[in-house]
Amino acid sequence: MNIRAVATAAVLFAGMVGPSFAACDVKDEDKQGVCVDKCYFEFLSVKNRFATSPDGVQKAKADKEACYQKCGCEPASVKE
Repeated sequence: MNIRAVATAAVLFAGMVGPSFAACDVKDEDKQGVCVDKCYFEFLSVKNRFATSPDGVQKAKADKEACYQKCGCEPASVKE
């Protein structure tokens, strides 16, 4: 019974703590945070232009994801 309780506690702890290490936080002032901010603001500037076509917005999204990867972040893990 104790082995199951310890195993369950370890799995629950890993499930709670794991995502906090995997995420890229854009609010930090370190090199990675500044890089991610630059990528996001470039995307916003393209998206907010009046004459940007839907194809241009899709290209900007792809460029943003590539930029995130260049910064060392997975695009899905970035909290915007």
